[in-house]
Amino acid sequence: MAEYVRRALASLPLPWTADTFAYVLRSIIAATLALWLGFELQLDSPFSAASTVLLLVHPVQGAVVGKGFNRMVGTLIGVTAAFILLGMFAQQMLLFIFGVGLWLGLCVAAMTLLRHYQATAAVVAGYTVCLALGPAIVAPEQGFDHIVTRGTAVVVGVFSLSLIATLGSRKTIDHKLLNALVDVSARAAHQLADRFTNEETPELAARRAQLSMDIGKVDELLGIGWGESVLIRTRLPVIQTGLAQLQSAVMDIRLDDHDAPGWLLNRISKPLRHLGEALADRTVDFTTAADRVKQAMSALENEETVGGLRADAALTALGVERLREQLADLHAALHSFSSLERNTQARQTVKGFHRNYQDAARNGLRALGATLVAGAVWYLSGWNQGPTLLAVLGPCCTLSAAAPDPVQGIIGFIKGTFYATLAALVCKFLLMPAINGFPLLVVMLALFWSFGIHATTRPRQALIGIAYLIAFNTLVSTGATAHYDFADFVNQALAWFVAMGICLLAFNIVPKKPQHTVQALKRSLLHATRRLLHRADTLNHRRWQAQQQHRIVALKSLLGAHRQGDYEAGYLSLQLSRELARLQHHTRRLPPGSPIARCAATANRRLTRSTHHTAIGAAQARRAAKSMQRLGAEQWAARYRNLAWLLERYENATTAIT
Repeated sequence: MAEYVRRALASLPLPWTADTFAYVLRSIIAATLALWLGFELQLDSPFSAASTVLLLVHPVQGAVVGKGFNRMVGTLIGVTAAFILLGMFAQQMLLFIFGVGLWLGLCVAAMTLLRHYQATAAVVAGYTVCLALGPAIVAPEQGFDHIVTRGTAVVVGVFSLSLIATLGSRKTIDHKLLNALVDVSARAAHQLADRFTNEETPELAARRAQLSMDIGKVDELLGIGWGESVLIRTRLPVIQTGLAQLQSAVMDIRLDDHDAPGWLLNRISKPLRHLGEALADRTVDFTTAADRVKQAMSALENEETVGGLRADAALTALGVERLREQLADLHAALHSFSSLERNTQARQTVKGFHRNYQDAARNGLRALGATLVAGAVWYLSGWNQGPTLLAVLGPCCTLSAAAPDPVQGIIGFIKGTFYATLAALVCKFLLMPAINGFPLLVVMLALFWSFGIHATTRPRQALIGIAYLIAFNTLVSTGATAHYDFADFVNQALAWFVAMGICLLAFNIVPKKPQHTVQALKRSLLHATRRLLHRADTLNHRRWQAQQQHRIVALKSLLGAHRQGDYEAGYLSLQLSRELARLQHHTRRLPPGSPIARCAATANRRLTRSTHHTAIGAAQARRAAKSMQRLGAEQWAARYRNLAWLLERYENATTAIT
């Protein structure tokens, strides 16, 4: 027993270090301000304002402001839903609990589908109802007061933390985002140069996959920077467009004999390699880098005209066209990133993100089931801690569902609550009776808060720290007059563990399985390609490509950068989109009613009918190529042969996956 206690104490984080001292101090000051305002405003539970601060603490100022704003939005939505549920189901306990569970499930599902701090609003809207309506089920006549108190505590906490963070924090995301953009842009230039001059090797493919994932991670920095920097907030769509264009350039795979001539690729790769080195050394900015890529595109056009590329084989001309598109994507990405350096805007906004609706439905059903189980325990036992069950269950379900390993997340919650119970026991029954006045109360609380705040700086201990802070504040909370009821303390602490046990049971019955997410992503890649083949003439190809890129990056994050066979179908689908977009563009330029236009229209109809059978689609494309060759349109014949080759490779890749 002594050894177990020693290990448990050894696993506790330090209260602060030299690196985290300023962050811990700011958080304590913000929590103190919220607690003082709670007492001054005579809130029923002034500690709930401090709990709001401790739930929102983050070392980065942008995360604090962004989470705080969206938390207020979510609280407003949750308070509105609470008023509606109170008006519909007052004094009808079973329907009340079902309504709370249904709302929580919808909010958790929305959290799964939304991105960045928009998900925070959905999370808060869900568990605000649990926190506000638990007491209202017991005493409906006091429901209005409970809801208003909950909303006021959140506003006070958000205001306190945002004020202290704004005054005491340094803005760090601007510089960090700029460094990340420079890094991925330089690596993208090197990657293109290597791909133009070298054979496709597993090492080169793995580097490309890792670069794709790193480009995707930059978008997470944009989410944090949204709350910190006005510049990032105003340029957000432009930079997201640039990231999608950079992904497009990186994910464009070589098509062997369908590429531009080798001597031309070697000539283009040299300035790209120099550009990557210049970006990495910071000797050029994004505007200058974009101008250099534009010069390379101009040189390519001169080579095409002077060097007689148009007199070469039609297939070679298509390879040159593809090379021009890759350089255009890189130029557009660098031009978009230059908006951080000067007032420039992107010509086109590209937004497309994969949303896993199956995972969202699973998370929502799990939250609904956990709420109903907690309601059943409350209803059948008549336990007076039913409101605590709902209040703990809401945050536990939502925060755990967002974790990579929810079961380990809940175990972390249990550990944090266990530490909080011991700390609250010492604080409330040994220390608090011996002090008097607000200053001494703050000094004592700060000592205990510092452990949990410091833990939030460590990713592996973040959930433990959050659970510790919220459980500790809840268990030691008091109003203007302190009450020391040991039986009530034990009863409330037991309710915390029962609620987390119910949540753990829900995640074991309806587990979060990574393989389900992998299969869902693969199915989404296949279904999106079928939609592309069926609606190629009406589809927004840029938006479709951005969604497909996001799916591929998410799949790489789950499987790793070295399993190229799982991503080949996704890469080929992007190539198909490019090829179909080219066909669509050139078809519009044909004289209406001409033999070539009629042949192209017939080929497109036949390709649309073979959406679910890409092998048949490849045969139809070869048939169209022969028809075009009979008409003397050699370049059109080459385009359809290229499309047939892509469809055949895609059929082989999807067969290997399925």
